[in-house]
Amino acid sequence: MDETIFTSCLEKQDRLRALFLSCKTAEERYKKIIEIGKALPRLNAEERKEATLVPGCQSLLYLYAKKTEEIILFKCSADALISAGLAGLLIAVYSQEPKSALFKCPPHFLQDIHLYNLLSPGRSNGLASIYRTMKIQAVAT
Repeated sequence: MDETIFTSCLEKQDRLRALFLSCKTAEERYKKIIEIGKALPRLNAEERKEATLVPGCQSLLYLYAKKTEEIILFKCSADALISAGLAGLLIAVYSQEPKSALFKCPPHFLQDIHLYNLLSPGRSNGLASIYRTMKIQAVAT
C-alpha cells in the first residue's frame, strides 16, 4: 500500500473526526453537516446530468468526478443541505487524492463520529450510495 495515500486520507479523516467530536449534541452535528453542505462549490448545468445522479439518495444529488493527472476531484449538487453535507464529508476526504484512496482507505471516521446513530436509515443508505458512486466513478474516470 502506498503510505502517502494512506497517510493523507487518514489525516483528512482525523481532521473531520476532531471537528465533529467537538460537537456535544446531535443538533450541533446536524448543523455542522449543513455548514459543510452550504460551503460546497456547486455543479454547473453540464455537470448535472442523468449520469452524475446518485441512485439511492432521498434527495436529488449529483456527484461529478474529474481525473486530473494522478488525482480525482469530486463536486456535488443536491436539493437538500443534509445530503450535500454528507457528500461533502466524503468529498473532503477523497477529492484531490489518487482514486486508489477510495479503495485503500475506507471512511472509518463516519463510525467514530457516531454519524450512523444520527441518521435515518434512508440517509444512511444515501451516504453508502454516495461512497459507492464515488468508487464507481473513480474506476470509470
